[in-house]
Amino acid sequence: MAKEGYVNLLPASRKRSKDPGDNREMVAARRRVHDAQLYRPLAEKLSTWIHTLADNQGPVLDLGCGEGYYTGVLNREAGSTSIYGIDIAKPAVRLAAKAIPGVCFAVASSFDIPLADGSVDVAFSVFAPTDPEELARVIRPGGYYLDVSPAPLHLWQLRELLYENPRHHDQLVRNLPSFEPVDTQQLEFTLQLADTQLRDLIAMTPYAYGGRREHKQKLTQLDSLELQVAFSLNLYRRRPD
Repeated sequence: MAKEGYVNLLPASRKRSKDPGDNREMVAARRRVHDAQLYRPLAEKLSTWIHTLADNQGPVLDLGCGEGYYTGVLNREAGSTSIYGIDIAKPAVRLAAKAIPGVCFAVASSFDIPLADGSVDVAFSVFAPTDPEELARVIRPGGYYLDVSPAPLHLWQLRELLYENPRHHDQLVRNLPSFEPVDTQQLEFTLQLADTQLRDLIAMTPYAYGGRREHKQKLTQLDSLELQVAFSLNLYRRRPD
């Protein structure tokens, strides 16, 4: 148990690099974006939906919890629900554990979840990879998995500025043999970003490494940018064994 309150359950044999996951700069940028409440509409949508599904009992599992923004919003309205968060990036989990002491956090992989079979009522992930077999193992029959992925027009204005021939995000449909689709919803809103917030948003995404250099230089010189954000929320129910 680390002094911040999390446990490190990612053995060296399961790591693909010395420090897997988001680096410290990406984690810090994401924390600043979330502290500014730029993604608050998504957090509120998730919180309302998940608490309805969990019926104030839980447990709820945040897969790829990062520095704990969505976990924290859930925890503030949790009632008696138990909440767990895992991520492979130790700097992110350290921040999450320090900010939200009432939640159990672990450095762990969503492809090797450190929870017992059938122990989770609801699991969710926001832009994080997951393993269908592990989801089926830890989510109880009748439980739910909520997947949040980028909708086709997510951050479209940013893509237009970075790339010569920008493409829409693919509409992600997960192949989950042990689950049945229940509902799909879309959430879209617009952000008006000042220069520092724009730089932080870029730094917390893969766009920090993409696009042509000259395009990125022009982007960093902008004083502000109106940016569309768009999410697909796909809900699945675990089939009975």
